[in-house]
Amino acid sequence: MTRTAVLTFAAVSIFVGQAVSSHLLRRLPFLPSPPPLSNLPLELGGWSQTREETVDPAALDMLGPDDFLARLYHARGGPEQAELFVAYYKTQLRAKNAHDPKVCLPGAGWNPTASHLTYVSAGPGSTFPANYYRIKRGPSEQVVLYWFQTLKGVYTFEQQLQAHRVWDAVFDNRTDMALVRVTVPVSAQGVSAADASAKQLAQIVYRQMLSYFPPTGKAGSS
Repeated sequence: MTRTAVLTFAAVSIFVGQAVSSHLLRRLPFLPSPPPLSNLPLELGGWSQTREETVDPAALDMLGPDDFLARLYHARGGPEQAELFVAYYKTQLRAKNAHDPKVCLPGAGWNPTASHLTYVSAGPGSTFPANYYRIKRGPSEQVVLYWFQTLKGVYTFEQQLQAHRVWDAVFDNRTDMALVRVTVPVSAQGVSAADASAKQLAQIVYRQMLSYFPPTGKAGSS
């Protein structure tokens, strides 16, 4: 094959690929209709809800979720407390989307003291990745675990989410996603206890969130 033929073939392939992608992206996206996040159990394993939390209206407007949940849970029989925040999106093909909590937490006066990737048990023999973030403001210290959950699995970085968004839109015709964040204050029992509590609650919440991502065409779609 001559160089001219190769270039012509490449140009045609690119044109066809762009045309197909453009056509697929113009389809009406699959928009799930899962139950409201308020239906998440008030009892999560050994954790009991104590109250609904308020969210700053400006921050909520910036995120622009289709649904959200902010709750405070208390560990039965122990001093641990945990805040659960979930922002759910039926589609990411919109102007406002979830962003990395690392962006907003420092703006609220929290300074990072540790940051790395960790793994949480998802059941026998399986785990899922989560961002581990330890923050401090004055004498207060907190452990934060967060992740982006989708039908295809869990992503830990916003860039991963954005890269897979186009692929999912083209080949699956859906981009629904949830930002899940678990925050546990460090008590007198120390950082290790807060780490264990955060992972315990994260495991339960992850399993609960699976029902919010039904296969395309199943019950709960619109």
